[in-house]
Amino acid sequence: MAVPEMGLFKFLQYSFVLVTVLVNVQNSAESTVLIRFDRAPPARSRYSSAVFRYSVLTLNGSNACNKNTCSVHCQLDGQTLIHVQLRHGIQKPDRQPRSHISSQRHNLGWRQKLITYSWFIDTIPPTAMIFSEKNYTSAEKIAIDITFNEACTGKGGFRCLNSSNCDVIVDGPGRVQPSSLRMIKPSISYSLDVVLSLANMYGRVIIRMADDFCTDQAGNSFTRTNGSTIIIHFDRRPVLADLWTSVPAYELMINGVPRTILATNKMEDLNIFLDFSIPIINTTEQILNALVVNSGNFVPIHGRNQGNRRFKFQLRNISRTEIIKIELQAGLIIGRTGIPVLPIPSFTFLYDSMETSVGLSTSSPNVTKDHDINVIVEFTKPVFGFQASMVQVVGGRITRFRELSRALYSLNVLAVTEHTVSVAVPSGKVYDISGNLNMASNQLEVKHYSTPAISIALHSFVTVGMLATSLAAAILSISTANLGAVGTLASESSNIVSFDSMNLQ
Repeated sequence: MAVPEMGLFKFLQYSFVLVTVLVNVQNSAESTVLIRFDRAPPARSRYSSAVFRYSVLTLNGSNACNKNTCSVHCQLDGQTLIHVQLRHGIQKPDRQPRSHISSQRHNLGWRQKLITYSWFIDTIPPTAMIFSEKNYTSAEKIAIDITFNEACTGKGGFRCLNSSNCDVIVDGPGRVQPSSLRMIKPSISYSLDVVLSLANMYGRVIIRMADDFCTDQAGNSFTRTNGSTIIIHFDRRPVLADLWTSVPAYELMINGVPRTILATNKMEDLNIFLDFSIPIINTTEQILNALVVNSGNFVPIHGRNQGNRRFKFQLRNISRTEIIKIELQAGLIIGRTGIPVLPIPSFTFLYDSMETSVGLSTSSPNVTKDHDINVIVEFTKPVFGFQASMVQVVGGRITRFRELSRALYSLNVLAVTEHTVSVAVPSGKVYDISGNLNMASNQLEVKHYSTPAISIALHSFVTVGMLATSLAAAILSISTANLGAVGTLASESSNIVSFDSMNLQ
């Protein structure tokens, strides 16, 4: 009797099969008959077909079914099949194991004999899964677990004698360490270390099972599956971080030294980005705890994080004008290879949403006859691009413009009328570093006047008269002095003449 591979039977993978043969023997001289299987499949078979041979014998070993005195009925997993004669085939209708149920038939003049045989059909090949707790590491070696789906002991079973004779194969800069092989569960589960080359700073190794190195009890050969291969990445390079912002940057010369200034007046610019050279193992909440800011607080903005390599936050709840300093506690951030992030410098930027005020002042009196009027323009914050053309002047014109600093400017205004000279800086003419426009300045007014012509002539006449009077007085003084000197001499001469006696002496 053959059990052929046909119908549903050919799709069996793993099943318990029970065959029952029921033989009705017509009255014979022997009171006892025996049924014997001469050929049957092994207890576990990888084939989905089987051949049975059986004999119906009397106690003395003779054929009890000669002259067609036997009627044979067969059951497969409890299901009665069609009546078959010797050497006919039967098929298995279901892949699920079933309990055997046989029915006894009592026919007058007949004796019944029943025999059963069971075996497993196993067409699933043995395989193994390789697992590692870490697929990314910076360590010198890594442990892997090997788990078989069933015992695979044929052909010697799983072995790992040395790095060149091992059923675990390593492709890349690494090798197995046979001395680390441990059996966790006999013939099922093993543990093994793989050493990663120190000559390489980074790379990857492909660890896979060999093929067809063992068989299971049914004779199925080992077959690799997707789980029989694992890729381990190792990277011993430092983990780098980049903390940056969308706040605009400006290049300025401060005391002759170029400097980069970050400043904005827009809340939408207050986005903070944190990039890493490799993915990290930290959560967004943990990164928030590692960020330190002197004002306000961060709110995460969820989106694509490029495999846990980029994080985005927005700074909120800050005042209208604030110098913001942000730093990262890098030691709290760990890369997926287990290496902490290298420290990075903090950065500072200016947030200022207030407009810039400007004031005008002058050293000239409110009423003056001077044509030149000095004006000082002073902004409350440094501004950029301020020019003389941005100053509004009525009754005069600017003859000199000088920048004393980014916030302080000097103007010389020449009065061209005999009326009030007005100077002002309109609003919205210049920006500060944060992008705020200036407010309108105060209006500076100086009254200018000039001296009439008759006043000038009178002044000149009086001046000439005074000069003439002064000259005459000077001449008179000189003349009087000279006359005094002459009078002295004459007096002395008279005395000589009057006193002759004295002259004689």
